[in-house]
Amino acid sequence: MKRSLFFAAVLFLAQTGVGQITTIDITAVPAAKLESLPMEGKDPVGNQLKVNNQFFTKNDKAWFPVMGEMHYNRVPAKEWKEELLKMRAAGITIVASYVFWNEHETSRGKWDWEGNRDLRKFLLTAQECGLYVWLRIGPWSHGEQLHGGHPEYVHKMKGKRSNDPEYVKAVFRLFEQIGRETKDLYFINGGPIIGVQLENEYASGKAEHISVLKEIAVGHKINPVYWSVTANTVFNDELQEVIPLQGAYPYRGWEAGGGKATKDFLYGNDQWIMTDALGKLYYELDKFPKGLCEQGAGSQMTFANRFVVEPHVVEAHLQNQVGRGMNLVGYYMFKGGTQTPGLKEPGCPESYDFQAPISEFGLIRPSYRYLKILHHFINDFGEQLAPMHTVEAANPVTNELDSMQLRYITRVKDDQGFIFLCNTQVRLNMPDKEVNLQIRLKNEQIEFPSFLLKGQTSPVLPFNLKLGTATLKYAVAQPFSKIQNGNHLQVFFQNLPGVNPALSLQLPEHAVIETPGWKRTQVNDRYELVAEGGNMVRLKLSDGMTVSLHFMQRSEAENAWRINKNGAEFMIITKADLLYSKDTLQFYQLNRHAFSARVYPSDRILFQDKKSTTTASYRLYNWMVKPVNANVRIKKEQAATRVSIPAAWPSSINNVFLKIQYSGNAAVASLGSRVVTDNLFNGTDWMLGLKRFGGKEISLTVTPWDEKVTGIADYLAATAKKQVPVINKVEILPVYQVRLRLN
Repeated sequence: MKRSLFFAAVLFLAQTGVGQITTIDITAVPAAKLESLPMEGKDPVGNQLKVNNQFFTKNDKAWFPVMGEMHYNRVPAKEWKEELLKMRAAGITIVASYVFWNEHETSRGKWDWEGNRDLRKFLLTAQECGLYVWLRIGPWSHGEQLHGGHPEYVHKMKGKRSNDPEYVKAVFRLFEQIGRETKDLYFINGGPIIGVQLENEYASGKAEHISVLKEIAVGHKINPVYWSVTANTVFNDELQEVIPLQGAYPYRGWEAGGGKATKDFLYGNDQWIMTDALGKLYYELDKFPKGLCEQGAGSQMTFANRFVVEPHVVEAHLQNQVGRGMNLVGYYMFKGGTQTPGLKEPGCPESYDFQAPISEFGLIRPSYRYLKILHHFINDFGEQLAPMHTVEAANPVTNELDSMQLRYITRVKDDQGFIFLCNTQVRLNMPDKEVNLQIRLKNEQIEFPSFLLKGQTSPVLPFNLKLGTATLKYAVAQPFSKIQNGNHLQVFFQNLPGVNPALSLQLPEHAVIETPGWKRTQVNDRYELVAEGGNMVRLKLSDGMTVSLHFMQRSEAENAWRINKNGAEFMIITKADLLYSKDTLQFYQLNRHAFSARVYPSDRILFQDKKSTTTASYRLYNWMVKPVNANVRIKKEQAATRVSIPAAWPSSINNVFLKIQYSGNAAVASLGSRVVTDNLFNGTDWMLGLKRFGGKEISLTVTPWDEKVTGIADYLAATAKKQVPVINKVEILPVYQVRLRLN
């Protein structure tokens, strides 16, 4: 028995790494050599955008943009505003979209820019929602669109995707149309368009084609601040006329079962997709800032390949990209959609849901909240983060199946920085690890106390973080947001799972520190703190500034939202989905009619006509709406399940979802004989939104299981094969809404 316990202890120590110190040596970080790129623009009121070879700038300050893709043509126009507001609420600052050629040139010489193809209306809606726009104008796009977006007659051209005169002439007509639809909507005109991407994944052509495409675009008054290509595109990097933006996906719909474990969680080098193009660069790396146009927050399932996106995986995947030096992140996709009938790539479903953070029907998935935590961090600390260099591990992990070694990287500038730790790997469960960090700087050494790094987590830890005239030497907690109103700074941290926060503060002379609920040790001007029930630390600095440090559980961080009203900043903690538009906050909850919101700071009344209670740090609001009947009628027949949807719902309902459990290969929703969307079975329930089908009756059918499907657990595949295709259960779930006016 003792022998067994001994070996168990040895195994635990080996797994957790107790006693091993990870030393991060940043005593010799080279100075940044900044070189401006020939891209800049100023809007009519004087705001200026630029870019250098390291990062983007806004009004001459470092700027870390967050971009998310939403295809306007794949979302009903009446839903654009709400979906764009959801993107902004997640911390997205730029919406990206393809302009699919065959979506608009419906037959040779016939163009359609109406309805959900109304590009100009989409751009104006994005601007109304406070978002910039980055258009991907092709001419070839892919995006699971038929012929990569080329019209049939262009697809048949022998010289397509080249400087062949016939193809160039056709592109001329396309860009002429786009130039007309986007007239005066560029940043320099006061419009939302700041970026344009040319072509897509152009690895087998000739570099001069990109130059010709840009020349044609500029000739048609397509005039953004930034021009880009995908980083696996051949182009003339000497000209610096486009910025190469990378892409990486933790889940890969083009591979069996959505792919295997990838190297994307190793803080690796700069490739388009690491395992496919390891070390293959088409440009000189140091000439351009690192950025992403296709950061996978999901992927498109196909009839052949299925998988389930796990939110902690996409969070860790993003954290890896930021850690390895990205200074622009752009998701593909952030908002799912529905394919245009007849224009989908063969082998793909009608749905273009992508398992995105915002679903095809506007449902906010858990991945949305996981990513939002990092977006808050990027938006609030990006000015400090973007100019920071990356310092790789002394012995970086190179094997994606190595679950024992600690994976980390550091970003640093002027002895301030962030340590990125990744204990997550797609397709592999990672064990807990005991971590001991030591940072060697030029003039000091910082030692973190030992802490447990849980498996399936990916925290970011700060060191030498400036808090006015105070310095946070380290924190065993993840900074995720900060708000400042006048001389009061509030910084919010996410606790590491199972770990009491610990921090070290260096305070200036005459500063006052309040630490109720913390174990405190003082040596000269340094305070070492460990939480013993406390969740806030207050500092009163000698220059009159006050600093509050708030430490929150993971669930609270996931439910944190930021708004800025008339220059005043607020943090709101609520389980509801939260949108901000003009002077109104809109709260949405799936199948829950009791609402609550915790608002920081506590000294301001945020909502009109709502009673609240106040604590030392926040103001609490509670209210309810009356449950109502959604009046959705479900009739199960032998051939199909029919769903009758009312033309309108009471004002307290924003949408209604059907939670559909079925057995089979795919479930299909139809209006009469027309398929409106579908769902490929992957072991999860289908959440079908009904708002866009108001006043209609849709029918639901299920197709038989296909034994060639990959990625489904064996027991699920066996059950689906054995059972007759059938809808087993349908639940009706209303989305309750409340709109509150702000003071």
